[in-house]
Amino acid sequence: MLRKASLSLGYANAGKIVVLDTLVEEMTRVVRLYIDELWERQDFRSTFVDFKVDTWLSARLQQCLGKQALETVKSQRKRKKRTKPYFKGAAFNLDSRFVDFQYGNNSFDIWVRLSSLGRRLQLRLPAKAHAHYNKYRDWSKSKSVRLLKRRGTYFLEVFFEKQAPDVKPVGVTVGVDCGYKQLLVSSDARVYDVGLEQCYEKIARKIQGSKAFKRALIERDNLINCSLNAMPLGEVREVVCENLKNLKKETRGRLNKKFVNKLQRWSYAKVLTKLQYMTEEAGVLLTRVNPAYTSQRCCYCGVLCGANRRGKSYACACGNEMDADVNAAINLSHMGVYSPHA
Repeated sequence: MLRKASLSLGYANAGKIVVLDTLVEEMTRVVRLYIDELWERQDFRSTFVDFKVDTWLSARLQQCLGKQALETVKSQRKRKKRTKPYFKGAAFNLDSRFVDFQYGNNSFDIWVRLSSLGRRLQLRLPAKAHAHYNKYRDWSKSKSVRLLKRRGTYFLEVFFEKQAPDVKPVGVTVGVDCGYKQLLVSSDARVYDVGLEQCYEKIARKIQGSKAFKRALIERDNLINCSLNAMPLGEVREVVCENLKNLKKETRGRLNKKFVNKLQRWSYAKVLTKLQYMTEEAGVLLTRVNPAYTSQRCCYCGVLCGANRRGKSYACACGNEMDADVNAAINLSHMGVYSPHA
């Protein structure tokens, strides 16, 4: 298992931030120089760069940045794009040769030391461990980190590794229906949603790119985490969910623009990623299945009839009447690897 946590470096004084700005500016220039030369050479197969560029950065850092430039060029070719990539300087991959963590007990419990940069430059930057970072204290810390800048503040993304536990030998299979109005509804009729629809509406009212818009996106992500954290996995062996892809593209031209604008803020990809992390850490198998007709099929008799679903309700001639999302979730639970109906 691989997880990451971001540490803010914004607690550093103005002088250190200026030095960091200068360093990042030069690193960006060097990566662009490497990309220019690699593209000129049409070198898309090398495993490392065998040349240097004119810079005051250390040979070690040049080697590291050259590797990142090479990966950028290869990625561009892999996506079959014929134009030379442009490096924005948004993030830099660094390893243990340049970054050292020192732990203290003063107002800052973490100090990040950047060294081997060139011109004998060293930076000691303060950071504070938060709950998400401390969650992985007993995990192995990866040698690689990522230095990046978001909304004018520098961050260090730290990666943690741990062996995933084996899937539980016993337990129940639970199906979950992922929706817009209700985030998750399980086959045991539980709803995991702490107000996401209202949050989507709030985001839709904001000007895209504004500070209020970005705050609303952060609120949405926090609500997703809060909703899913309430899901009990203790007795669960398998969770079956929908394999949702290109759902928003398929709705174009079929729904009114006002609803489509709200639907764009429904981040089902984040929901499924969070669900994958949770199940992996709990030793629960996550099975993704094709959701076709799960909302139209009766979970009791199996008859398929689109007219049986009317909004939030599902009613079948066999006598089955229940919430439509619960009916869909039960159908999903029947499609699991360990389900007796599979």
